[in-house]
Amino acid sequence: MATKDSPFTSYTDTLPQKRVVTDVISLIDPSDAPFIEKIGGLDAGAAKFRFANWPSTKIEWLEDSLAAYTTTLNTATIASNATSATVTDASIFEPGHIILINDQTFWVSAANTTTNVLTIAALGGTGTSHATTDTITIVGLARVEGADSDPIAFTSRSSGYNYTQIFHHEIKVSRTQAKISQWGIGNEFDYQASKVIPTLMRQMEKHLLFSATRHSGSASMGRVMGGLPAFITSNSASGATLSKADFEDAVQLAWADGGMGPWFAPVTADNLQKIFGFYENSNYLRIDRTETEVGMERVTMVHTPFGDVYPILDRWAVDGTIYLVDMNQVGMLTYDAFVQEPLAIDGDYQKGQVIGEFTFACRQDNAHSKLTSVS
Repeated sequence: MATKDSPFTSYTDTLPQKRVVTDVISLIDPSDAPFIEKIGGLDAGAAKFRFANWPSTKIEWLEDSLAAYTTTLNTATIASNATSATVTDASIFEPGHIILINDQTFWVSAANTTTNVLTIAALGGTGTSHATTDTITIVGLARVEGADSDPIAFTSRSSGYNYTQIFHHEIKVSRTQAKISQWGIGNEFDYQASKVIPTLMRQMEKHLLFSATRHSGSASMGRVMGGLPAFITSNSASGATLSKADFEDAVQLAWADGGMGPWFAPVTADNLQKIFGFYENSNYLRIDRTETEVGMERVTMVHTPFGDVYPILDRWAVDGTIYLVDMNQVGMLTYDAFVQEPLAIDGDYQKGQVIGEFTFACRQDNAHSKLTSVS
């Protein structure tokens, strides 16, 4: 359709106009796997665990523990001057042990591991009756001079395990698409390949935070490695209406059970805000003063009475659960590193794959803890 005048403004005839397009393509968060990064990457477990006969599709590690110091009364009420007491587990005692029941101490002269009966003598403290399920704590040892040796509790070793898991992504680009001129892309196949490993790392990160299942696999089903939920089961506290006390209770559980920390805690943005909120107080918060900035810095470490915790902002974390992971007891293992390799072509396209196989090791369940029902 003809017009009576030549183009006067930029709006008159737009068809011939060249578009202004950046020759760099922006990709958001290409390698978003902060928990894997914090525990040392994809092969840090090799040094922490020192596996023999590696590699194999199943890994195992041996664990042991020290004898317990506590048990409970497993009998009717005993008097403050009782000379015997039935307990839940007499194997942890030996003659000479000094025990505490409530506020009263007793000396153990014999421990029958068949009947779980202790022969005791009152030493001191507040005399009172002691009821079933009251805690008995070993607080000392006073052997009789010249006495024969006696056996003491033996702890059996246990083994933890996990399986390797294959991560795979196919790349397929038509010959035409590979040759077409595009903004920001020199080679379509290479560009698509560059996106694969960050994508697979995201999947691996999510798997570690969500997977409570371990499966050996079969000819028709892939092997599945367990993540944090498969291993951290013992020390659990409620995080309902998450507070400073709830958070520190979870740290205390791990510490009281032998954990040394420091602990990593992958958390969602909402939960990080809550943790930040209950420490946002001059009594708890330590800051460096600056005259040119306002606002609070992102929380990178929390000092608790029981050890240090490093919150990790992780968009893949479970909103209702906060895991406190002892960094010394976890690690990834690389069975077969990520590799990009070509595949056979039987059509009008270029084809390849990125594939790798990895597993996760997490020992000493008691060294970790978790907050559940976080709200």
